[in-house]
Amino acid sequence: MGSQIDKLLEKYWNGETSLEEETLIKEHFKKNPALGNEGQYFRYLADQKKVSYEGSTSTLRKKTWLSAAATITIGLITAGLVFNDAKKDPFAIDDPEKALQATKEALLMIGSELKQGQDHTLELTKINKAKEELQDDS
Repeated sequence: MGSQIDKLLEKYWNGETSLEEETLIKEHFKKNPALGNEGQYFRYLADQKKVSYEGSTSTLRKKTWLSAAATITIGLITAGLVFNDAKKDPFAIDDPEKALQATKEALLMIGSELKQGQDHTLELTKINKAKEELQDDS
């Protein structure tokens, strides 16, 4: 029997065994618990079949559905809040006279900022002109 198992093991490690031959090998090591590497390997495989995993497929499906439902719910709540806030514009002015006054004030503020920018640009132009004159003189 030893030489037959050795031949089967050689075929097994080469990936050439059939399911029946693999069953014979497993049964041999189950009946003869040798301490060799092969015996430990096949016992390990047998022990792994006995291990039960906590996450079954039905539990996994439930978790997947709950995750999807939670994501959709959060998305709907967020969309509702965003669209609700879009209707309440804090800068909206209903009275046309007040809107005209706010527009005038905004334009005056922009105009004064532009004027300050022009003043700085004129100063830079004077400095550049003086620099060019100095370079021309030398």
